Amino acid sequence: MVMYIFLTAVCVALAFFVNTAYRRELNMVAGKPVYTSLLTRQETINRCLLIGIFLVLFFLSAMRYGIGNDYWTYRYEFIDIHRADTKISFEIGFQLFVRLMQAIVGVDNYIPIFAVIAFFTCLFFLKGLYDTSDWFVLSLFLFMTNGFYFMSFSNVRYYFVLGLVMYSMKYLFKKKFVQFCLIIVFAAFFHLTALLVIPAYFVAYYLKWSKKTFWLIPAVCAFLVFAKYPIRKLLFVFYPYYEGDAILDVTNFSWVNIAKCAAVLILCLIFYRSAVKGNEKAEFFFNLNLFALILYTCATYVPELSRVCYYLIISQVFLIPIVIKSIANVIVRRIILAGVLLSFFAYFLMFLKQGYDPVIQILPYFSWVFI
Repeated sequence: MVMYIFLTAVCVALAFFVNTAYRRELNMVAGKPVYTSLLTRQETINRCLLIGIFLVLFFLSAMRYGIGNDYWTYRYEFIDIHRADTKISFEIGFQLFVRLMQAIVGVDNYIPIFAVIAFFTCLFFLKGLYDTSDWFVLSLFLFMTNGFYFMSFSNVRYYFVLGLVMYSMKYLFKKKFVQFCLIIVFAAFFHLTALLVIPAYFVAYYLKWSKKTFWLIPAVCAFLVFAKYPIRKLLFVFYPYYEGDAILDVTNFSWVNIAKCAAVLILCLIFYRSAVKGNEKAEFFFNLNLFALILYTCATYVPELSRVCYYLIISQVFLIPIVIKSIANVIVRRIILAGVLLSFFAYFLMFLKQGYDPVIQILPYFSWVFI
């Protein structure tokens, strides 16, 4: 646990010197994200620091051994993919990737396979954070303390896809919708749930709140509550092995995730006019957080609900910095920033304390280097 806290602190310390303020200042002028490549000394420093952060994250993930609740499960399923005589639930893209790696490194040489996945997962996460965040150091802190990075030690396909989704956001803001959709479709070849991102993100991107649209909230909540059985039936068409599973097909009710989404929503509503309204990025992230809150409260019957909602709550790492930066009163801004830092660090400690649980199993940390 101490090592994870220390390495998180190292990454945040490096990120402190990454300056993306020019993006925020440009965003505040027109309320729309502006992307520019400033070939300056600061941009060079940014890239060097990003490489340092990437190496820390990559090596920690790539050198793990037996870490993650499905590490050994993946190892045996890699063998099943090679034999092709056992029914595999993995999507075709992931199966082809495993076969390619096995052709290069050997059938049961699973450590390099995990390392390559770790490389691209960390790459897309970090690139997505840097390209989209208006305040990189706070976004990275929220990303780490939310546990997104450490949970990538488990469910490696899903978190690789989540990294791709985060990376794809910049194309949505650039209105390069074809590129955005192509990335999501590619991601779906590794985890089919990624396809949910396309309708969810486009609705969040274009939905603007007014007196004419408020009715959508109770309408959607009622639909989710009363259409439970049709929704479950549709989901099991795509994931039939989830139905009736003692682990996967259970009620997903999380007070913690509901509280986080609700707290972020309240923060945004307090500063809605100055931070959210009229800012294209902020409105998009605000909608995603709201969608997650609705699902967490009204769709608890959805198997593995977190895998759907993480595509939505990843928005918090971008939304919170936008809101805090918009607060004009320095004292209020510092108080809220301190509250956010303390709250998420407390959540991080709680998350790490659960790391010994077999359901998570990210602690204790073992590395193949010392075996």
